Amino acid sequence: MSHTKPSNGNGPRKTHFHPIETSSRILESTLDSVDSVEQTALEIAERAGFFGTDLEKICIAVHEVVANAIIHGNHFDCHKKIIVTILRSLEQFEVSVWDQGKGFDLESLPDPRSPEVLLLPYGRGVYLARAFMDELYVEAGPANGTTVTMIKHIPLDEPAARRLTLAS
Repeated sequence: MSHTKPSNGNGPRKTHFHPIETSSRILESTLDSVDSVEQTALEIAERAGFFGTDLEKICIAVHEVVANAIIHGNHFDCHKKIIVTILRSLEQFEVSVWDQGKGFDLESLPDPRSPEVLLLPYGRGVYLARAFMDELYVEAGPANGTTVTMIKHIPLDEPAARRLTLAS
């Protein structure tokens, strides 16, 4: 599994694909929003041909990043929103989550496997998202805040390619 991200956690990423399905939503900064985004991501990921463990990993990554945006980005501020965009193409499944918080440096997050952090009941969301998705980017948002973009490449073996065609 490769994780493509610039060393400082910011920077350009190249996307040269044509979406065949998109979903964009503006959400309140409440934990109720997490479940609805996770459900939408699940449905689109299934149509992309993911199943089993890969589908579970995608759902966990989406859940963690959206929860982080609400909790750590927007601090449950009812005046701040979360914008989630999910794209599906023949090549990849992409989820972007934008919050209106102060932002964070991806490289400064503590390693959740370190002895100082290992037993804490928090601090694993970004680690899990990085582990479960093929690519993860953290960029300054369009108007403050942070955009976290996660990409999972769609395996183009024969059965998956057939599912993609049928699900379109």
